[in-house]
Amino acid sequence: MSSPFFDDMFSLPQPQPSDKDVVDGLPVVRLSKDAEVLNSLISMLYPIPSVLPNSYDKALTLLAASQKYDMAGAQSRIHAEIQSKIFPALTGPETFRSYAISSSGKLPSEIEKLARLTLDFPMTFEYLCDELPSFEGRALRDLVGFRKRYRDNLVSCFESFLRLDQPFNIWTRCNDNGYSYSSSPDPGSPSWWLKQLFQKHLNESREAFSNPFFDPRNIGGEYLSALQAHIKSRSCTSCPKVHTLNGETFCKALEDRLTQALSEVRTSLIFWRNSGSLYTPFT
Repeated sequence: MSSPFFDDMFSLPQPQPSDKDVVDGLPVVRLSKDAEVLNSLISMLYPIPSVLPNSYDKALTLLAASQKYDMAGAQSRIHAEIQSKIFPALTGPETFRSYAISSSGKLPSEIEKLARLTLDFPMTFEYLCDELPSFEGRALRDLVGFRKRYRDNLVSCFESFLRLDQPFNIWTRCNDNGYSYSSSPDPGSPSWWLKQLFQKHLNESREAFSNPFFDPRNIGGEYLSALQAHIKSRSCTSCPKVHTLNGETFCKALEDRLTQALSEVRTSLIFWRNSGSLYTPFT
């Protein structure tokens, strides 16, 4: 009643079972999911308290099982319970394992979310060693491709910052202790200390494909730290004035531009339904 998958299975002629495939005179269907997941799945089908696994990766395995067996009602309920339940924070290995489970289970929204969470952790064979058996098919290749595209967008964004276009026209020529340095940018360009900050992140982004990625939410704090260090070391009078008038708006513009550029990156697995089937085309 809950699963067209099993409804179809029981409607087909069955081979004569051997003695080891019969319990109490009934044929046994052997499933690949473990007892904990199947117990949770069955609890979603009856008017009894549902049993959701305590770990996030087990909950994802349960969600994938409901999709595999085409249990639409159970799938909606499990998804809602996962969204409302507070799980312990994922470690790096748990994040990669959860991504692998979502990929093998063809869970698009979870794939996208978890792919982004993996960016906070290194991606090397040494780091992933114990989790590699969890990856099936093209899951690892897709994650590598996602990471590369994310890196490319991050690099392009910092390169655009160094090209001195909007919103950098708030900055005038930096005046350190009353002296304008020849190495300072032209009027209307960001001060040299700000360019150094962007160049640092550009270099790190180019070279650190396997390392944790820069979080756009940190750009404001790093900007303020760089500005404070500049003021203390150079007794600058012009940059503090610019910051007082436009600093908050400027930081917001930087964060928004980084966030938009990185939000455009998607995993290459796209799922859609066509006559009840799922497809995974290249993009």
